[in-house]
Amino acid sequence: MPVHWKLIASAFGWRAGFRLEDAHPRLVIHHRRHSGRLVGADAWKRAVLISIRAPEFVHPKV
Repeated sequence: MPVHWKLIASAFGWRAGFRLEDAHPRLVIHHRRHSGRLVGADAWKRAVLISIRAPEFVHPKV
């Protein structure tokens, strides 16, 4: 059973866009809360993995 990375990433708020590189459109995955943009064949999968990773908390020193 295949994993639907695009559907899962869309539920987390990731959106797709296109930009031209040498007259060829390139798929770009972006999120308004993340500064980085993802491109490539596994961009949807990387977007999901970024979204489900546990946040890093800053623990105060005692």
